[in-house]
Amino acid sequence: MSIFKNLGQNDSVASETNLHEQIPITGSLLAPSIITPGAATAIVTVQVYDGTYPSESNIKYFPNDDHIDIFDYPHASSSANFLFSMSAGSSVGLQSITRTELHTIADVTRKNNIYRQFAQQYVGYDTNQDVIDFNVSGSLTPADTFDVNSGGEKFGNLVFLNFSRTVMKDEIKKGSFSIEIGTSSFVNPFSDSDSGDDAFYTLTDSYVNANNPATYKTNSPMGDYAFLHSGSGTTAPSPLRSRRGIVFYQAGLVALAVTGDNFGEELTSGSISGTPGTPNGSAETPEQAAVSASVEDICNGVRRHIKNIQFNNTTELNSTIYFCRANNNEFNYSSNPSFTSASQIVVKNNPNDPSVVYATSVGLYSADNQLLAVGKLSEPLKKTSDTEFVLRVRLDY
Repeated sequence: MSIFKNLGQNDSVASETNLHEQIPITGSLLAPSIITPGAATAIVTVQVYDGTYPSESNIKYFPNDDHIDIFDYPHASSSANFLFSMSAGSSVGLQSITRTELHTIADVTRKNNIYRQFAQQYVGYDTNQDVIDFNVSGSLTPADTFDVNSGGEKFGNLVFLNFSRTVMKDEIKKGSFSIEIGTSSFVNPFSDSDSGDDAFYTLTDSYVNANNPATYKTNSPMGDYAFLHSGSGTTAPSPLRSRRGIVFYQAGLVALAVTGDNFGEELTSGSISGTPGTPNGSAETPEQAAVSASVEDICNGVRRHIKNIQFNNTTELNSTIYFCRANNNEFNYSSNPSFTSASQIVVKNNPNDPSVVYATSVGLYSADNQLLAVGKLSEPLKKTSDTEFVLRVRLDY
């Protein structure tokens, strides 16, 4: 009787399962001062971490000033979990920036380099091997290169939110991303100081259907992506409405346009020279900050305006299911030495009784007889010559 059995072509099947988990990132993780919606002059400070804006202990800065990292606890703590990085880039050339707008040459060059780095990864190159700018059409040959602020297709200034792999897993679930952004003053980004009304809105990809590739783009070197739009409709945004930002699902990157449409009239504090200031100082518009503020200042201004981020992550679980069939005349014998004595089966009450064995595990072997995996049964399974069964063994990877 056989103890080993070769699996046939029809004895296994591959499957894919997507598991989703909702990820909420509240504004209290991004900035310590939470503005009460509807209260024009009130600022409710939730001191979750040591330090005050912009020096909270859960925000990590780097000497080269090209990005900041956001953690859910003070970043030096062993309990801290990295959430995402923020950086800012601009495709605006040095020749178009006046001396009064210039923060430092290094910052402008750095922002140009950051924009180019992301563009070459997420958009690619044209036939002349030039980096293609981010644009609202998703075309690799955009009709024009004018900035969205001028009514064109090009995202000239962007802030990048690069989510941790431990947060977004294999990808951001299509159609699940939303971000609430305040559009009022730098001091009260979520409340209109004149009317006292709420001053924030939501950008989403709610029109995207994961089962319908026509609702999202697939031509990026970094995978699938879609454009963000204001509202919760299920209709794809027009080019005019899609000039807000892009979400790249597999890469876990969100690129937000640094424009007045997204962040209102005050993005950062400080003067037009980009000098960091306080909430009581003069403020820069998003367009001014994009060219005159440092990468660090832009990121701090953006995180101050974010009220909430929410999406579902995706864990792709690939499985192979093996159907291990034991027919009536198979696996009725044991290789255990105690099963026989003097070449006779001794585990019988009566010599005429059929032999009885109990299956306790299933081993999967390679073609050269190397044990690859073992599946244990929850309890021994009785097997005789007048019974058959199929054991379903699932390997996840």
